[in-house]
Amino acid sequence: MIVVASRSGAREWSRLLVPGDEVVSEAVLFGGARLTATVARVLVDRGIRVRLVESDARRAHELADAVAGARVFHASAFDRAFLRRERIADATAAVFALDDDARNLYAAVLAKVNGAQFTIAVLVGSGAAEVFHAAGVDSVIDPAEETAEVMVRFAHDPRTRQIAMLDEDRFEVLDVAVRPDSRLAGRPLAELPATTSVIGAIVRDGTVVFPRGQEQLQAGDRAIVLAERRRVRDVERAL
Repeated sequence: MIVVASRSGAREWSRLLVPGDEVVSEAVLFGGARLTATVARVLVDRGIRVRLVESDARRAHELADAVAGARVFHASAFDRAFLRRERIADATAAVFALDDDARNLYAAVLAKVNGAQFTIAVLVGSGAAEVFHAAGVDSVIDPAEETAEVMVRFAHDPRTRQIAMLDEDRFEVLDVAVRPDSRLAGRPLAELPATTSVIGAIVRDGTVVFPRGQEQLQAGDRAIVLAERRRVRDVERAL
């Protein structure tokens, strides 16, 4: 299911699909990579309690100096006694950014066994997401995939501000500015040719419009479009 919604609307959809109002109040981050420190600082700035776990003593001291407001532990992600003693299960989320996918997978599953509520793993290699999901890891982040989305933007029309690739790159979600001479501008959406592309939302003067049949695209609008990858060029030319 792909939902295009405002931030508040997306949260309502989340509550319908996964009942419960719990938000992340505390996170435990395993691994001392630069990514971990950056994420930790963002979470602390948002008022989320953060604990950092790093097995290398020197790196643990560096993290303590680099991330004000976070508690840093010199410990192993595989130390069952540590996980129980520090009540890792009390944290709302546990993030694993170790230097090896096999270590990440084992650490995430071990934390899950010890009661971690929500586990997130950052991949080192590509293509292992299915293995992590099959093992019960809740969410997987593939930095290579995220980087690919950024790089792909360079191959798009300059009016395309953002993209997201879905379902192994079969679909793209585009944020495209409508040209004054677009052949789709000024026509009711209900009268546009039926294709496999869908306009899910329109951003107009900073306001999000969820279009109905008689809504019309206007020059300067940003159209949020879900399109098959093979049709992306057609969508950009039409808009």
